Amino acid sequence: MIKKIIIILGIFVVMPMMVWAISSANYQIDPLNTGNAGGTPSNSAGFNLDRQQIGDVTVDVSTSPNYNIRHGHLYPNDSDVTIDFTVIPEKRIPATGNDGTRVIIDVYAVGGTIPLNSYSYYDTDNNGHYTGLVLTGTSPGTYDIAVKGYAHLRKRLSNVVLTGGTNNIDFTFAGAEKLLCGDVYVNGSYPDGDNVVNSVDVTYLTSRWAINDAGVSDERADVDENGQVNSLDMTKTVNNYAVVGD
Repeated sequence: MIKKIIIILGIFVVMPMMVWAISSANYQIDPLNTGNAGGTPSNSAGFNLDRQQIGDVTVDVSTSPNYNIRHGHLYPNDSDVTIDFTVIPEKRIPATGNDGTRVIIDVYAVGGTIPLNSYSYYDTDNNGHYTGLVLTGTSPGTYDIAVKGYAHLRKRLSNVVLTGGTNNIDFTFAGAEKLLCGDVYVNGSYPDGDNVVNSVDVTYLTSRWAINDAGVSDERADVDENGQVNSLDMTKTVNNYAVVGD
């Protein structure tokens, strides 16, 4: 009886020192040791939690198709610059609840022409919002910051003060300004478009219009996101002809 009690007590002494791996069809949490300096990722079809140890000061973001989890210890002097931003593309059909797009964020020195850092691509939600973009490599300070949509001209804000922690940036000025559409053509020299609506965009859209009639969709050419490339997209593109983005 005494030996059994000792064995049971021994189990309770050893087990708190370890965190065991847990796995299932939906979750897999790899083993971590709370006293160790390292760790291993946790992965599954729905989750990807990068390594993080109790006591580790590293702050990072874990992402998956369904989740974006910022984890780690946040201290008052945390210098990570994070932005929550809003950007609305113009002339969408339907006009509400259809504002999602794929964007690039560029950070410039004030008045600069070459980005200090670029962050791409990020898909905004149907209301044009994106939450929790960590601007890795960008220190707190004053910058120009720009956004460019997947088939839209660049919008740039000047003298934006970015602080450590979360910064809220509204590229729409409370809904008054939207991204102008029509920069749909891309190639090796301009993988994100050339930031001007011109003849190559019209030519590309025309070619995709014909393909769309055969049942092939094109996310760039369908500038109003109504599920078709047609005369409506052409009209909206031509309305911005010769317009240059910021």
